[in-house]
Amino acid sequence: MSGDDHPRQRLNNELQKIYGPSAQDHVRWEVYSQGPPNNLIWDATVYIDDMNYGHAASPTRGGAQDEAAGQAYDFLRRERAR
Repeated sequence: MSGDDHPRQRLNNELQKIYGPSAQDHVRWEVYSQGPPNNLIWDATVYIDDMNYGHAASPTRGGAQDEAAGQAYDFLRRERAR
């Protein structure tokens, strides 16, 4: 997967278009794991201006963040298309 195809990179690029250099001031991640150590499930939620834009669960931290970022990116794109 190239950098431009990576969900977190796409989200970051979209946020840069919207907010410019202050984009990171508008984003907050909550990432945590649950379950037994041999069978962890990671939950990731991305908030933009304190609104939930994406949530996902995955056996890997990166997988959960990528899925949540993809949801947020898709939501932002639909929102901007209106």
